[in-house]
Amino acid sequence: MKILNKFNEVIKNPHPLDFYIIKNILSSITLGAFVFGFLFIFKPFGLQVLSGKELITITSGYGMVTTGYLIIHLLIIGSLFSEINWTVGKEIINTLVIIAMIGLCNFIYHAIYFTQPITLIKLVGFQLEALSVGLLPVFILTLFRQNILLKKYLREAEDINRQKSGNISEKKNKILVIVSALNPRNDFTINSNDILYVHAQDNYVIIHSVKDLKYQKEIIRTTLKKTREGLTEYPNFYQCHKSYIINLDRVIKVSGNAQGLKLHFDYTHEIIPVSRQLHQKFMDIYCVN
Repeated sequence: MKILNKFNEVIKNPHPLDFYIIKNILSSITLGAFVFGFLFIFKPFGLQVLSGKELITITSGYGMVTTGYLIIHLLIIGSLFSEINWTVGKEIINTLVIIAMIGLCNFIYHAIYFTQPITLIKLVGFQLEALSVGLLPVFILTLFRQNILLKKYLREAEDINRQKSGNISEKKNKILVIVSALNPRNDFTINSNDILYVHAQDNYVIIHSVKDLKYQKEIIRTTLKKTREGLTEYPNFYQCHKSYIINLDRVIKVSGNAQGLKLHFDYTHEIIPVSRQLHQKFMDIYCVN
């Protein structure tokens, strides 16, 4: 029972979901090229009887099938899921699905190319073999990556918190800032120090703030880009994510998990993520390497 509880706990741990279109397309092409090169050089699965142009044709076909499926799969995953709820268990299942589907697509390609009949027995046997071979490495590699990233971000969070605690200042920024709405009549004026963070949702931004020790939200029809441009002269504001601009002076704690750094504020339980694309810039703010 303890082993099952521990296993259940492990697979529910957060895991990064890397969805950057250009990066994923490049990695898909790279993996397809690897498949082509591996099959061309080592000639497994009976390919040793082929040579020359025919060998190049069949192996490049395997590579293109692999690349094509991966691109489609990653686009679907990126549109259906968000990193907020992505876990170790989902990452393992997703990777096994990729292995199984690449195997299926290449199995069908192989049968069509060599005009061989596709039988259920061969298909099931092929898939079971692929999954049985891939299950343990996928599980181990996923846990290894999750553990490495968790330690990395926990260590960086501790370094930032230590740096923040050593630079406590009573200075309060009382400057009034104007958040420009798409309709100028709806511009919003607020004390800069009252702002906790700004959150973009569709065609609106939500200003999360504290006034007279009370948590407040103000919804304004505008874009995060327009808001960011209006705050550029105030160094305490920083865009840490594509959907968030934070007030660095109001961050009370930084935590971390395998998905990256997380920011905490007074008066709200919402935890704001630091995008991995903006991670190094955020670290530079606190001079943490």
